[in-house]
Amino acid sequence: MSTTDQFLLALQAYQEIQAELRQSKVPPPVDAKISISGTPADQVAKLPGGSLLLGLAEDGLPLLLDLYDPVPGPLLVAGDGGSGKTTFLQSLAQSSDLQNPGEIQFGVLTPFPEEWTALETLPNCLGIWPAYHSAARDFLSQLVSWADILSGSHQAVLVLFDGLDLLTASGFQVQHDLRWLLMYGPERQVWPVVTVNPGRLARLETWLAYFQTRILGQVKRPQTARLLVGDPKINLAALLPGKQFGLSRPEGWLKFWLPPVE
Repeated sequence: MSTTDQFLLALQAYQEIQAELRQSKVPPPVDAKISISGTPADQVAKLPGGSLLLGLAEDGLPLLLDLYDPVPGPLLVAGDGGSGKTTFLQSLAQSSDLQNPGEIQFGVLTPFPEEWTALETLPNCLGIWPAYHSAARDFLSQLVSWADILSGSHQAVLVLFDGLDLLTASGFQVQHDLRWLLMYGPERQVWPVVTVNPGRLARLETWLAYFQTRILGQVKRPQTARLLVGDPKINLAALLPGKQFGLSRPEGWLKFWLPPVE
């Protein structure tokens, strides 16, 4: 069975449990968009349906993304090499497993699929695809085709892209599908989360406009940091690599820690 067939069968299965999820009457999140929950961090499994744990704010409360509210748009994860970009994506994959079965699925496109072996067995994993493989292109195309099915349901899909530069160099169709997902995915509950090394932004600046919400790790060069965040008071060089990130959004700046998700 091909990877595409496996993906189609998986989405068909999720459609079949959609009615069951609706009957469960999961209450929508009280807080919209990205917010700090008043729920203690040790009770993250009890968070409202459709809530994805991004990390822990400096006061220890969970920082949540409401996957039913498309306003934040796709997420850009940027930082120097070793800042923890892949670790952050992996924490999202682990956090997605905290919700009801089938509620949040994830798929991964990465140049290093061996880094994801431990997460490939999670029940909500759609698959791990090498970024250069034709199966990665098929996965993006199928997501575009199936996005309308997810809209309005209790299901959401995280599309974790580890390397924006790899995808934008993969041909016209991949770029077309990626742009479509960045523009229209979140309103259909398909959420692209894309990493980029700031040192490669010189040829990727035109893509930055798609990302109003940015998760930023350590960036040592001030000139490079200014491409990602406009406030000169924000010191990305002071963030602890692999452990600490900052959330940059129109509402302001917020530092947080990666969650201790097992």
